[in-house]
Amino acid sequence: MKKVLQKIAQKFRIAAENNASVAEPYDFNKSNPLGGGGERVDIQLNKKIDFEKLDIYQKSHYSRYEFAKQKIDNNEVCGDFACGTGYGSIMLSQKAKNVIGADLDKTVIEEIKKRYSTNSKVTFLNENLLNLNYNQYFDTIVSFETIEHFKEEDIYTLFSIFNKALQPGGKLIFSTPYHQEKTEDAVKMGFHLTFYITESVIKKWLAVTGFNLLEFNYQNYQDHQIVSELNSKDFIITVCQKKMEA
Repeated sequence: MKKVLQKIAQKFRIAAENNASVAEPYDFNKSNPLGGGGERVDIQLNKKIDFEKLDIYQKSHYSRYEFAKQKIDNNEVCGDFACGTGYGSIMLSQKAKNVIGADLDKTVIEEIKKRYSTNSKVTFLNENLLNLNYNQYFDTIVSFETIEHFKEEDIYTLFSIFNKALQPGGKLIFSTPYHQEKTEDAVKMGFHLTFYITESVIKKWLAVTGFNLLEFNYQNYQDHQIVSELNSKDFIITVCQKKMEA
């Protein structure tokens, strides 16, 4: 995983040097707080997207939301939790009836409210996910690259909150780095708190928090496609379903 991270960083630097990213910074100040490398991706959907010109982070994130959009039905109510810069919520709204996007970063939320103010189907909230208090409200919840930012004991709490927020039979779609090693470099970066996430670990979390596994899929930085079988796995994408009440 360390070599993968090094390669990713190198590609990202090259892309930046060559101005390969189609998503221009949302420059409301010089520090551009909407940017964040691989940890927070910014894609502006109020302009035409050329997928081939996106950087490696953008391609992976964009592909995940395209995958999620295929999994939802028309007229669903969706939650996009840890929505980041909001482009994923907007993508989901192209099919869903309503989308609520929530993120911990107040600055980002305030700016994307302005950016996407004309989209009446999406509501953005500044909220700690552990404080969400919905009861059987959503048909589908999407949460990409989220759970690794929580300690494992809090992941059980988070999944229980998601379960409560879903209608009976509702779906949860989430992604996380696949079997990321807990290296000294990874710990120093400070982004992730839970490591070594694999199929067996996820199955344990789902069983305890009231979900049935529907499918595992995988993604890597080479082609960004999301498929059921993959030799080189950078991410695991899980689709599961809230257990029906007896």
